[in-house]
Amino acid sequence: MPPEPKPTIYIVDDDESIRNALEMLLLSAGMKVHTFASATDFLSSNPGEINSCLITDIRMKGISGLELQQKLNDEGNRIPVIFLTAFDTKESRKQAQRGGAVGYFRKPVDDQSLLDSIQWALCHDTR
Repeated sequence: MPPEPKPTIYIVDDDESIRNALEMLLLSAGMKVHTFASATDFLSSNPGEINSCLITDIRMKGISGLELQQKLNDEGNRIPVIFLTAFDTKESRKQAQRGGAVGYFRKPVDDQSLLDSIQWALCHDTR
C-alpha cells in the first residue's frame, strides 16, 4: 500500500512574518505548505486538494478571512478553515462559527494548540 500523502496546509495572511513563522512550524511537523499574501491569490490557485486545511487571518487588505470563508462556502468548497486574528471580536467569532470554522485563535497562537486543531480538522474532514 502506498504511503499516505502529506497533508497540504494553505496559509493566507498579509503579514509576511506570520506566513513565514507558520510555514516553518508546519514544515517541521511534516506538512506540505502553500502560502499566500491575499485571499485573491489563494482563490486563484484553485485549492481543493483532499487532506488539506486553510489557515487564514481575519483582517486583511482586500478580501477578509471571513469573506474568504463565505466565498469558499458559496462555491461548495468545504475545506476546513482555521482563523487567526489579532482583532478578536464576539461578532467575528460568531460569523466564523456560523461559516463552519474548525478553529479560531487569537494571535499569537500557541504552536501546539494550532497543530492539534489542524490534526483534528484533517481527521474530521467530511468533504
